[in-house]
Amino acid sequence: MQRTTLKLSPRTLIPIALIALALAARFVPGPRTIDDSYITFRYARNILEGNGFVFNPGQRVMGTTTELYTLLMTGLGVLAGGPQADFPWIALAVNALADAGTALLLWRIGRRAGFELAGILAGLAWGVAPYSVTFAIGGLETSLYVFLLTLAVWAHLTRRGWLTALAAALALLTRPDALILLGPIALDWLARGFRHKEQRVCLREILIFALPVLAWLVFATLYFGSPIPHSV
Repeated sequence: MQRTTLKLSPRTLIPIALIALALAARFVPGPRTIDDSYITFRYARNILEGNGFVFNPGQRVMGTTTELYTLLMTGLGVLAGGPQADFPWIALAVNALADAGTALLLWRIGRRAGFELAGILAGLAWGVAPYSVTFAIGGLETSLYVFLLTLAVWAHLTRRGWLTALAAALALLTRPDALILLGPIALDWLARGFRHKEQRVCLREILIFALPVLAWLVFATLYFGSPIPHSV
């Protein structure tokens, strides 16, 4: 009987190494919850307990600036024990996967630009960057936020308009300062559409971006009285 051996090409090893490094750098230390993560977890727990989207039951105050991350924690909490869900570990799992995804996207962006080695090194650097790891194990939304922004950039470079719009909308719902990067992307995106007379495509992508953002703005205005967080 002949023994078959599994041979992995360098192109296959690169993503495996990037993912393994990012996951190990976060799961080895484990959760070390910090700062605003407690706010997010408390909002999620109150939603699961039936108290509504509130920090204190009975007080509809918009006190979080990361509504998407809060709703994500809530949704995953339903599957992981309800109000008693271990949110620090849920957040760590989400953040570790998001950071691994960001490392892969950095590699792909570098490869598309013709500088694959630079992309690999950027992915490796992100995988072990002290602040990247600190925010990930701390339970903050930073990892998801950076992943969505990086996804928007990669999708824009590869001319995946619908994915650019969706990633941009989700990034904005994760943190409002996403506009700093999304603004230049949007200008180039619109210029490209009009330059090549792709108005229909632009309209479709504008709707993909606008609908989730407008849905949240309407809900927040009706529920909290204003979509602007009190911390702002």
